[in-house]
Amino acid sequence: MLQHELKKWFGFESFKPGQQEIIESVIADKDTLGILPTGSGKSLCYQLPTYIKQQPTLIISPLISLMDDQVMQLKSHGEHKVSCIHSGMDEDERRLNINALSNSRFIYLSPEFILQPQNFKLIKTLNIGMVVLDEAHCLSEWGYDFRPHYALIGKIINQFPKAVVLALTATAPPHLTFDLKQMLNRTFHVIKTSMNRDNISLTHKNFPDDDEKLKWLLPALETTGPTIIYVSSKKTCLNLAKEIYNYGFLTGIYHGDLSYQERHTVQHQFINNEIPIIVATSAFGMGINKKDIRTIIHYHLSTSPSNYMQEIGRAGRDGTHSQAISLFQPDDSFLLETLLFTDMISSDDINAFEIGTFLPPDKQDILEILNSYYSFSQLRTIFEATYQRKRKGYIRMLGYKNLDQCRRSYMMEFFGESIEEKPNQCCDNDSELHSIHHLNRKKVKRKINYTEKLQNLFE
Repeated sequence: MLQHELKKWFGFESFKPGQQEIIESVIADKDTLGILPTGSGKSLCYQLPTYIKQQPTLIISPLISLMDDQVMQLKSHGEHKVSCIHSGMDEDERRLNINALSNSRFIYLSPEFILQPQNFKLIKTLNIGMVVLDEAHCLSEWGYDFRPHYALIGKIINQFPKAVVLALTATAPPHLTFDLKQMLNRTFHVIKTSMNRDNISLTHKNFPDDDEKLKWLLPALETTGPTIIYVSSKKTCLNLAKEIYNYGFLTGIYHGDLSYQERHTVQHQFINNEIPIIVATSAFGMGINKKDIRTIIHYHLSTSPSNYMQEIGRAGRDGTHSQAISLFQPDDSFLLETLLFTDMISSDDINAFEIGTFLPPDKQDILEILNSYYSFSQLRTIFEATYQRKRKGYIRMLGYKNLDQCRRSYMMEFFGESIEEKPNQCCDNDSELHSIHHLNRKKVKRKINYTEKLQNLFE
């Protein structure tokens, strides 16, 4: 029956691993957590049940770029009953989508938008059949101290008690199922395929300082193909992009302070190979439907294995050999620790909030939002657990830099997975790695010679 529906609605003959099991679970009205690797067709897991059940689906999505990409993909396949509302739209486009809500099959919104009282009224009367939590790891990674509205998704779910909930992600931290139950008061049927991506090789390099790091990076970029370089801050993003541009490469930057139009332009240029290299903070990646990214470089280590696996998973979605390279110098550990823990909400902050003592505005705002759903006692427990999780992930990443064992196995072990059969191009500790050799175009256009043409054809 499902194969018939798949052929009818999408023209596919068969499912990818994990898709059918997730769809069967959703159709049986089981709240489901689906964990599938990047590029494995997670969107189909809610699109096909929506067509089968003939009820609208609400997709709660973390990023504008992700919404835009999925709306574009649906419309390109002939689906026009789609609504999407976000802050990057002008007023006319926003009003058009609001008016279309009652007639939409697929509705894409952020938790911040939905939880504004005037917006909540727009959807609470809709006959929602399914609520999708896209990139569900964001509930655990962002849901308390970065984007607190994510921790209030239970308010939305409670409005639609008959709707089945489908949480989808490529990287599930060990505590995700616990967080889903705590936030939503529902138990999830977990369907998981391996998070491992065999076609991405793993390499790490240690340097004495940033000068040596840069000295290695610049010439290496000549042959890395389409590349994302992740950095820890906007300042580093700007400075590093300038160095790369001065070295000769067309380079884009991407960070949270760019306008919607600036971000959209950079994404478009990268996707269309107008620029080969993006220097970005972690804001870049989700919703970037570019299958031929060959290299992910972490100029600074990720702050957790979950973030790292999510970010490197943006490479090689075409199945071709790709590489993830992380870089480290001793001062980076202080930088990462500062990013993780300096502005964390503590028990002292919660105590101060409870008695009305002054708090920095950011912390005050977060606690006001969370306290609308969680008690003070719950908040103390939540933030103590958050601190311990961050510490555990941070220590795991610091261990990655001095490994003498398989990097892939080390990462997968954090998620409770073991590697039964390693790929030939596994990691720099247990393989004779062949580096990617895909020439990147310099910003000064010139005719390439016959040898370079052959290299580009056959690499």
